[in-house]
Amino acid sequence: MKKLVVMASGKGSNFATILDHVKKDEINGRISALIVDKTCGAEEIAKKHNIPVFKLKTRDFTEELIKILAKVSPNYILLAGFMRILKKEVVDRYPNQIINVHPSLLPAFPGLNAVQQALNYGVKVTGCTMHFVDDKLDHGPIIAQESVSVSENDCAESLLAKIQTKEHKLYPQVVKLLCDDKITIKNRTVYVEEEKK
Repeated sequence: MKKLVVMASGKGSNFATILDHVKKDEINGRISALIVDKTCGAEEIAKKHNIPVFKLKTRDFTEELIKILAKVSPNYILLAGFMRILKKEVVDRYPNQIINVHPSLLPAFPGLNAVQQALNYGVKVTGCTMHFVDDKLDHGPIIAQESVSVSENDCAESLLAKIQTKEHKLYPQVVKLLCDDKITIKNRTVYVEEEKK
């Protein structure tokens, strides 16, 4: 069983979805800790389920994070709406073990306000991307993507809601594949082992 650490800054909807799949034994892993950088909804969810919560201070953030991760020793670190960029010294310690979800079809619209960027550009399709984290912003090898159509009536809120519906489906699927050792990487390409029939 794989040890998972989730890092979040917001309401915790992706965290709750992953936790639900873990509780149903659909993912061969357990959430060993939640790491937050501020008081947030994810923290309340973790407390309800007796998951240890670590709240990091801004001043010593990277140093504290490295210590916590060394103590917990996770197989995977899942960024679920975590709104800080991890420093190179953290990423280098956990190559191909840190996973992020981003609300666009990368490499399009990296960084903040991806949904508004997509609307401003006038795209007809956007979506979400699950990727490994490297030392560049929203750049690591892509694991999986889901698309959504952009309607002419969409605003940032309605489009984000469509994207989050896809995220809540895709994130647990990717975590399951990781925990079942079904994912390999060669160069920048991620391969998913097919189920044997």
